[in-house]
Amino acid sequence: MKKPYILLDAGGTLVFPDLLWLSDLMRKYGINVKEEDILKRVYEIDYLIDKSMKDRITLIEGNLLEALFGAFTSSKETVKILVEKANERDRVKNLWAYTFDWVIDTLKTLKEMGYSMSVISNSDGRVEEVLEETGIAPFMDKIYDSQIVGVEKPDPAIFKKALGDLSISAEEAIFFGDMFYTDILGANRAGIRAVHIDPFGFYREWPGERIKNISFISDVIKKDLSSRQFFPFIYELSYELNE
Repeated sequence: MKKPYILLDAGGTLVFPDLLWLSDLMRKYGINVKEEDILKRVYEIDYLIDKSMKDRITLIEGNLLEALFGAFTSSKETVKILVEKANERDRVKNLWAYTFDWVIDTLKTLKEMGYSMSVISNSDGRVEEVLEETGIAPFMDKIYDSQIVGVEKPDPAIFKKALGDLSISAEEAIFFGDMFYTDILGANRAGIRAVHIDPFGFYREWPGERIKNISFISDVIKKDLSSRQFFPFIYELSYELNE
């Protein structure tokens, strides 16, 4: 059987916020928080955004940084200062320009196993720079940044452009991403099987194929790839597919 072509989201899948920098920043303002707790909150925000879309209610107020810092302090003034500091840092150096050793090790292993990979990311035009800086770019054939492409997930057009450029069919691809109503919905709309990244088990009751992080990719691609589990928006949430 031909190996599937691996398509990957960037933020939350391959690269992550600079947890040490965020932890140090909050400590300067009297907030002691572990790096893992910061990461968990980032994924919890993703989950609450997805749940808001699923249930058509508002569960998150403000932007990601406000929701992140607001989880660790009740002081609106402190949150405002922290957001300003984080935005200042992001303008100088992307706040998401960080990855873990196990991400690089996983990509090396997948390459050695003969898999080809590309990135499809909703970003601000800097994702290729971030992936170069973190050492991820050399593993990728192509990097699709929504700001540059001109269309973003869940619009299937960004997936279809990648398929066309890479000369592969939707049936030959598999996509991995951490936002259910962005990544999984977009891939399914394009006819691509998709696997959801859920490190902390927030989505454990939701439909679809799910893994903790990309180090489990090799386990997933050994499964029956014709399974309906890879298409939750077609077989289990079809009423939402075209909304």
